[in-house]
Amino acid sequence: EERLGFAHKGIEGLMTGASLETAARLAARVSGDSTVAYSLAFAQASEAALGLEPPPRSVWLRALMAELERLANHLGDVGAVCNDAAFALLHAHCAVLREQVLRAAAVAFGHRLMRDQVVPGGVAADLSDEGETAIRSALETIARRFPGLIEVYDGTASLQDRTVAAGVVSPALAAQYAPGGFVGRASGRSFDARRLPGYAPYDRLEFEVPVREQGDVDARVWIRIREIEQSLRLVEQVLAQLPAGDLAVPVPTATAGEGVALVEGFRGDVLVWLRLGADGHVQRCHLRDPSWFQWPLLEAAIAGNIVADFPLCNKSFNCAY
Repeated sequence: EERLGFAHKGIEGLMTGASLETAARLAARVSGDSTVAYSLAFAQASEAALGLEPPPRSVWLRALMAELERLANHLGDVGAVCNDAAFALLHAHCAVLREQVLRAAAVAFGHRLMRDQVVPGGVAADLSDEGETAIRSALETIARRFPGLIEVYDGTASLQDRTVAAGVVSPALAAQYAPGGFVGRASGRSFDARRLPGYAPYDRLEFEVPVREQGDVDARVWIRIREIEQSLRLVEQVLAQLPAGDLAVPVPTATAGEGVALVEGFRGDVLVWLRLGADGHVQRCHLRDPSWFQWPLLEAAIAGNIVADFPLCNKSFNCAY
């Protein structure tokens, strides 16, 4: 049984009484690999509380950053799962591709994790020609090299022996616990916050939500693989349709309000609820990670597996600590 809470950072306590700017920076630091997802959820909740409409260009740039974050994390996870099955070759190759995405993000937005770039009211930095070139170069490299890595994964019998039928979460349990992201989608739950409740600009983008029923480690790897393919498509579409215009709107400093937002991060749906006082400072803010609904299912997934498969099952979930 998991014993969680040891990494408790007291973020809700730090946010209470903080300015909107300070709270936004705290939200970006809840989970380093999901800094864009948390920043976006916090920004959307803030905008709902204040009645703000971010400029169209900022909305599309946010989606660009979110998909780059998804690409980097899924590439890292595919390699890491293989590494826990003692197949270091794919780990090395996926790490190289992940690094390509992170370096492109650094060129495009000034930070490898794009931290503090999504802010209430819009975004903090624009995409330069140099940044777009770096992103397109990374996409081209991934599109060229990743299919070969998939063939290696699918065609290596010793690796398949470790991942197929290991760490199974049944569709019935997924329906009961409502996990998001690749954990839910690998077990038949097709929920994706980009579709439902949905938010801009995904209503104007074409993408599929991959779903599998097997619920094992292999299925969770394949969901990641298919999401990498979809994110490559999404980034191309965003770059092709990126509108011109302003990056942000002014944010009032002394307005009360309450807002909530649900955003699709790479692990699943990130929820932020926010209440602002009349002085514009945060009265309360709750940030819910998708891992809250996934951790309990790991206990079910490891039941009946050999001890050596625990790291493999655990990494296939990759819950936030």
